[in-house]
Amino acid sequence: MTRVYLASPLGFSPENRDYLTRIKDRLVSLGIEVFDPWAQPQFSAELEKAFQEKDHQARVAAFAGLARRIGVCNEAGIREADYLLAVVDGAEVDSGTAAEVGFACGLGKRCYGLRTDLRDSGDFVGIPVNLQLLHFIETSGGQLFRSIAEIILPGCLAEAPHA
Repeated sequence: MTRVYLASPLGFSPENRDYLTRIKDRLVSLGIEVFDPWAQPQFSAELEKAFQEKDHQARVAAFAGLARRIGVCNEAGIREADYLLAVVDGAEVDSGTAAEVGFACGLGKRCYGLRTDLRDSGDFVGIPVNLQLLHFIETSGGQLFRSIAEIILPGCLAEAPHA
């Protein structure tokens, strides 16, 4: 089964969960196994505890330890994925998402982008995202999709329903 790492900043706001779910549903409908960094349950209890910590130093230490473990988990997710799909909407591409694209591309993974945002946020007129990010997506053999329904990856089911 094809495995995709889904890079996005969508977990930072509960308001984005429906959008994230629609993207994941599209990928699953294509027969793809999705690694979603936001859906890693092993960190939930620790995150909740860290957010509730009243002592500043203890809170900083708790988040530092969590950040390291989450980074290791996400690195493994990228290494184990066949492809990476990055959600690159917004005025600026999320720095973590851009880092994940760069890392995956450096590993030789084919990277794809999803930009449904109608605004250009690239360096020049007509360039939808940062030119370096677009370069890495395209030179990895991937492409930038402009809608969820356009997403199709090598090894996917050819006749997947549109989202």
